[in-house]
Amino acid sequence: MCGSTRERPTRGRSTAARRCTRGPTGWPTPGATARTSTSTSTTTPAGLRCATPTGSPPRSAGAAAPPRARRRTRTSSSPDRYAAAVEQGLVLRVATFNIRNGLALDWLNSWWFRRGAAVTAIRSLGADVLGLQEVYEFQRGYLVRKLPGLRWHGQGRGGGRSGEQCPVAVSGGFLTVLEHRTRWYGETPDVPGTRLPDASFPRVATLLRLRDQRTTREFAVVNTHLDERHPANRAASVRQLVGWLDPAVPAVVMGDFNAVPDDGDVMGPLLEAGFRPAPVTGGTVHRFTGTATGRRIDHILAGPQWTIEEAGVERGRPDGKLPSDHWPVRATLRL
Repeated sequence: MCGSTRERPTRGRSTAARRCTRGPTGWPTPGATARTSTSTSTTTPAGLRCATPTGSPPRSAGAAAPPRARRRTRTSSSPDRYAAAVEQGLVLRVATFNIRNGLALDWLNSWWFRRGAAVTAIRSLGADVLGLQEVYEFQRGYLVRKLPGLRWHGQGRGGGRSGEQCPVAVSGGFLTVLEHRTRWYGETPDVPGTRLPDASFPRVATLLRLRDQRTTREFAVVNTHLDERHPANRAASVRQLVGWLDPAVPAVVMGDFNAVPDDGDVMGPLLEAGFRPAPVTGGTVHRFTGTATGRRIDHILAGPQWTIEEAGVERGRPDGKLPSDHWPVRATLRL
């Protein structure tokens, strides 16, 4: 607002410019209705907005300020977005990615050389829910720092931060985590370190129950890494996993199964429960060769309530580097 009408030397500036104050510099909130004003204003190229309406006489010293025109209240379009989400149903982007454990002696393919590429690969997936495997705590800490928009859940094989993890990362925004837990395959699934007979290591599953704030729909996500050496343990793990799920709750199961799609002992219990694999082609493990001809052992399976709209294997090389010895798998689902 202009503070005085006392004339001063202009020094090349117009009277209108002297009566102007710098306008707001912030951008409008995305999705919000643009704020308008009923008063006439003049905006200069420098971003100045004149507070006195064009053509009005200057106000004398001591005179009461005229009442300001009431500005319209901003209105958010969030209800419109939520209404659209309810109409089209819950659309969820999920992905699974074995990032290769950071203690492996892979020389130039070691974690320290490829961790930046792993972050770029994860970002490019654009997943709402992401399941990772072979994650040690120091790897998780790096990802937490580099991917601040994600919320991480899951314990290590030994409980807490000990051992390899199968964490689930949830993108901030429209998903609320109602419950999360880590379970171990074996006779005592809630006891950290439990393992199946002859298993080299304990194997875990990270289970989440989530609610979509836009549609209020609830669903479950399971991320796991099955035994790589003993087929009987893989089959027993899947049978136990299916038993943990509530058939009434839509679920997504993903991870490194160490089993190909036609392995009936591993895939059979899930298929019998109504799960369907996301349709992808080519291999997912390449042992740092970068080929697409390896075995397909990384899977996403959706329960019968879901529609699988799209799926694929991401075979990119960020900055010319392989982010892991596995390719990530992604899928878009509708509930």
